[in-house]
Amino acid sequence: MGGVAVISNPRSKANRKNPALVQSLAYVLGEAGPLEQPGDLDGLEQAVRQLREREIDVVCVNGGDGTVHKALSALVKVYADGATGEALRRVRLPQIAILKSGTVNTMARNVGLRAPAKEMLAHVVESWHARKPLRVEERTCVVVNGTAAGFLFGTGVLYRFMKMYYEGGPPSAAKALRLVAQVVGSAIVGGPLAQGLFSADEASVRVDGAPWDQARFPAIAVGGMNDLGLGFELFHAAKGHPGHVHALGITGPPISVVKVLHRIYLGKPTRSPEIIDEVVKELIIEGQAAAGFMMDGDFVEGGDRLHVEAGPRVPFIVHG
Repeated sequence: MGGVAVISNPRSKANRKNPALVQSLAYVLGEAGPLEQPGDLDGLEQAVRQLREREIDVVCVNGGDGTVHKALSALVKVYADGATGEALRRVRLPQIAILKSGTVNTMARNVGLRAPAKEMLAHVVESWHARKPLRVEERTCVVVNGTAAGFLFGTGVLYRFMKMYYEGGPPSAAKALRLVAQVVGSAIVGGPLAQGLFSADEASVRVDGAPWDQARFPAIAVGGMNDLGLGFELFHAAKGHPGHVHALGITGPPISVVKVLHRIYLGKPTRSPEIIDEVVKELIIEGQAAAGFMMDGDFVEGGDRLHVEAGPRVPFIVHG
C-alpha cells in the first residue's frame, strides 16, 4: 500500500500552544497517508502496528527529542518483534522525517536538519507523489532491554544533569550553558554540586562479552549520534561505525572530565585513563547503575539489569 504517515504527540508543549500546527500538517499531508495522534504509549504502539500493516514508506514525527524517542521506541518494538543481536541490527525501518517542532531538537541537529516542520513535510509528500528518492542520513540507534530506543543513553552524571536541566524553568541552550559552567566551576574547587553529580554507582559491566575491570562508575554513556548537545561530541566515533555504538565509562572524579572537555567539544578521543572509550555492539549493565537511565532527554526506569545494544540503522530524511 505504502504512503506517508505523521505521528504527532497531542500532549507536547508545542502542540498545546499551537494547535493550528497539526491542522496545517494534516492539510499538507492530504491523501498521502494518516495523521496519528495517540494519547498514550499503548496507543502509539497500536498506531505503529497499523502503519506497518499498511507498509508505510515514510513516518514523519512531529516534535522534539522526547517525541522522536517515544516514536522510535514503538517502531523498533513493532518492527523488530523481539529480535536481538545481529537479527535486531538487520531490521529494516521505514524512513523517518523529523518535523522539528520540539523544545529540544538535538536529534535533528545531528543529522543536519534545519527545515521547519511544514516545509519538511511538504518536501516528503511532494517527493513521495513524484516517486522521487529522498536523501537520507543513517544512524545506528541504541536499544535498551528491547523496548527503549534512541541515540543518547546515560546513567549517573548524564541522568542527574538532565534532571537538573528540566527543573526550575523551561529548557534552553542558555540554561544548559549556565549549568555546565556551574558544574565546571564546582569541579575545579571540589564543590558539592559536582561531587553530587559525580557520585559513583556500583555496576558490573560486560562489553561484547568482556568485563570492564572497574566496579563503580559516575557515568556509563552510550551513543549512536556524535553530538550530546551544545556541540559537545562526546560520542565522536558513533557516526563512523555502522552497526556499532560508542560506549564510555567514566571512572574518575569530576575534574577528570573537566580536563578533557576541550577534546570532547572538538570531537576527539579523551585519551584519559579515567574514561573507558570503546566502539561496541552491546553492554550488559548490572547493579545500582541499572536502576534508571536517560535516553534522548527522557528518563526511564530500569531495574537490576540493562541490556544496551546497537539496534537497527535509522534512515533519517534530510531536506534537499
